[in-house]
Amino acid sequence: HVVLTDWDMPEMDGLEFVKQLRAIPTPKPPVVIFCTSKNTAQDVHAGIRAGADDYIVKPFDEAGLRAKLERLGRG
Repeated sequence: HVVLTDWDMPEMDGLEFVKQLRAIPTPKPPVVIFCTSKNTAQDVHAGIRAGADDYIVKPFDEAGLRAKLERLGRG
């Protein structure tokens, strides 16, 4: 369990999605990684504050994503 989510989505933004996801009680919460083009330090901090475990900026390559997953124990 890993959730890769974008920030800009049609029904709710990624920040709200992650907040709602984290509010669901679960014995083993998923790792959440934002995959987005929002790339300012402010954006990264907002994503992490919302409950994401990590953040990767588009465009990214497979090696970059794999490194994040391995660092988070999901490689």
